Amino acid sequence: MKNMKSRVFCAALAGLSLTANAQQIPLYSHLYFAQAMVNPARSGAKGYSELVTIHRQQWQGMEGAPETSALLFNGATNKERIGYSVYGFTDATDIVRRSGIYGHYAYHAQLAENSVLSFGIGAGYVNNTFDMASIRVKNEGDPFLFPANTNGTLDINLGINLKVENFQLGVAAPQVLAPAITYSNNYAGPVAFHLIRHYVVQTQYDLPIQKDRMTLSPLVVVRAANHVTPQVDAGMMFNVTEYGYVGALYRSNFGASAQLGVHLTPLLTLGYAHDFSTNEYATSLGMSNEFILTYRFGDNKRNDRIEAEIKRLKDKQRQADQNGEKLLNEKFEEFKEELEAANKKQLAAQSEEIAKVTALKLQEAGAQAGGVRGAAANAAVPSGTDAQTGSTPSTSIKGYSKDSYANNVAPGSPGFYVTAGVYGEQENADKMVQKLKAQGIQSRTFRDPKNNMVYVYLLKFGTYEEASSARGSSLNGQYPGKLWVKVIQ
Repeated sequence: MKNMKSRVFCAALAGLSLTANAQQIPLYSHLYFAQAMVNPARSGAKGYSELVTIHRQQWQGMEGAPETSALLFNGATNKERIGYSVYGFTDATDIVRRSGIYGHYAYHAQLAENSVLSFGIGAGYVNNTFDMASIRVKNEGDPFLFPANTNGTLDINLGINLKVENFQLGVAAPQVLAPAITYSNNYAGPVAFHLIRHYVVQTQYDLPIQKDRMTLSPLVVVRAANHVTPQVDAGMMFNVTEYGYVGALYRSNFGASAQLGVHLTPLLTLGYAHDFSTNEYATSLGMSNEFILTYRFGDNKRNDRIEAEIKRLKDKQRQADQNGEKLLNEKFEEFKEELEAANKKQLAAQSEEIAKVTALKLQEAGAQAGGVRGAAANAAVPSGTDAQTGSTPSTSIKGYSKDSYANNVAPGSPGFYVTAGVYGEQENADKMVQKLKAQGIQSRTFRDPKNNMVYVYLLKFGTYEEASSARGSSLNGQYPGKLWVKVIQ
């Protein structure tokens, strides 16, 4: 088999060009844990630094089967807006060995509170080597065996990733330049190995269970390239934060994979994947094994993020409270100005009416108590109380408990007041009390020490619902003016 492969290789060299007709980027079953290896936009997306190493043996027992080793360092900076990673790999298949190293940069743009759009770019160097010593031919002096057997080229990777809540969708283009690695120009045409551009689309949804103690993640990965049949991976990963993970994956045109991992510590995870070939070559290809080791640096980064999120929420709540208080103050000032303007308009009409009522009171007081002494006695009686007897006069507002009426309530005591007026001056409030009394309506006043405003109230209730219902019904249709509910705690 090895000689046959060697002759095929020589025939390719004789054609002065070697063009790959299969996927060239390394294949991983644990891509869920190392997405930055394929998509540079995923660099630093987790918000903490980590080191990931993977070793994969494909088609174990088959001579020249693919064998891949990879190392990824991944991190973030600048409040997680900037991500970076360094990715190196070596991938050997029979006599062809490819190795490369890339530096990735990612920018994570915050679109909304739970939406992030990431852009990534990576640049690196890819080296391609042929094991010429393993080639067996009849003519060992064949000139096609003597061009340089190792060479490399610069390469670029591009990627983009959108994360909304727990859903994410990423698109990457490894080997975007599709460069050629030339070994010799001493023949009719160049002896070269052509890299091909690949496209990788990945989507997944992370479903948290029991407040993030467990996560179930369905995922789909599609890989495609020119002249290559697209390959689809569809699977599920179940991760228990304290213990480990289990996963299953189906890969089209290949087989299935089962994954199992253990979180040895909160920072260290060891995992294993076993692939089963199910295509028509399954009996010849055998099994594939993959190992992964992940170490997370500075696990307190997550705690820092949690503390930062708590601080952000507190700041947001504080700002909302300040905005709400500011809005209430503005509305109150507007209301106060409207009331003062209305009072000024009504002052002239009220003055005449109040003068008549005052004269009538003085006449009644003079008739019973005599002159100035009677007037002084009346002045000592609280507003809304009958000057002759000190008892609570009747009111035109009916249908409520007697304990709710103004003259049966201690002014300013805790409760819910149905108020008919708010004034900055006690004198103006007293004038409204007199006006209401002339209409046969009980009312009293109290000053709120918190805002130094004087309130004219008609009724007081023990609950806000009762007060709001009375205000909304305009005291069962018995009061034609505006009413408010004032709360005293």
